Amino acid sequence: MEGLSPENIDKLEETIAPFSAFSSIEFLDITDEKLEPRHNYRKLDPLIAGGIKKLHLKLNSFSQKRFSKMIMCRFFFASLFPQYDKMIMFDVDTLFVGDISESFFIPLDDHYFGAVREKDLIAMNRNSAKDLYELRQMHAKSIGVADAFPNLKEAQILFDNYFNAGFLALNLKSWRKENLENQLMGFVLLKNEKLLFSDQDALCFVCRGRILELPYSYNAHPSFLDTPSFPSVKEARMLHFWGDKPWKLFSVIGAKKWHEALIQTPFKDAYFNAPFLDHLFESFQNRDKEIHALNKVLSFSDKRHSFESLLPRLSSKLLIEFLLFKAKQKVKRLIKRV
Repeated sequence: MEGLSPENIDKLEETIAPFSAFSSIEFLDITDEKLEPRHNYRKLDPLIAGGIKKLHLKLNSFSQKRFSKMIMCRFFFASLFPQYDKMIMFDVDTLFVGDISESFFIPLDDHYFGAVREKDLIAMNRNSAKDLYELRQMHAKSIGVADAFPNLKEAQILFDNYFNAGFLALNLKSWRKENLENQLMGFVLLKNEKLLFSDQDALCFVCRGRILELPYSYNAHPSFLDTPSFPSVKEARMLHFWGDKPWKLFSVIGAKKWHEALIQTPFKDAYFNAPFLDHLFESFQNRDKEIHALNKVLSFSDKRHSFESLLPRLSSKLLIEFLLFKAKQKVKRLIKRV
């Protein structure tokens, strides 16, 4: 973790409390900040923390701004969790919609990890190493990276072993046996600012030939489901919102499911308190013209009109929770006045 406030730590603990019979949460702090001591909180080994910081500083300025130091932790799983020979890792911009436990019991044999193949190129009808190379060069130019990784030869290697690092079933025993951490670190230090997707590129390139392909349902982008070459939404076990985020844009496919999960957590009030209305405004195409209309909708002066306007954009459960939140706020203000 990095920069996680004590308040949010409390909320995370509260979130998993109903599942305490078979789950627990532990915080590994990679910063130098001092936090209130807890039974499940510890500082990271200074050598590992130093390695993470060193790798992050080697990235280009665009990547340093886009990705936190946390993504570099992926190279140190075997050292971070010495008590485990196998584990599952997933990104934070994800939502579980099915049971992923089966993935833990898939035999990895001598594979370093299991992952879902990156299929965004296929979805865009661009399915060759040359397409990958051209997209990378175009992207590199747009962010000011002149000599980008990969070249055409490396693009072919990457394309043949192109997996999404948003969900990984990890064989940490093999990582330790073959000192994979040092191999990954060496690769990042060699390529440094040329890397565009630092952790994913390094994992795919260094571990090529030793990656087990998992079913797409374990790491599915909601936009591709129920389309040719992709499974149905009913088969999905985890949705991965790379690209537009459901907490920022209500029009994102799968946003309703994400919000329905959010309102079951202690984080909902903080979300309703500020970002909710801002992001709702952003979901309108003609902002200046429609903000006035939206304010009228949110006043619920005409309840039927309000519900008819908001329901296409929001989950009905989310809307009800938002109304309850607004009602509680009004009661609190009334009590203060009294």
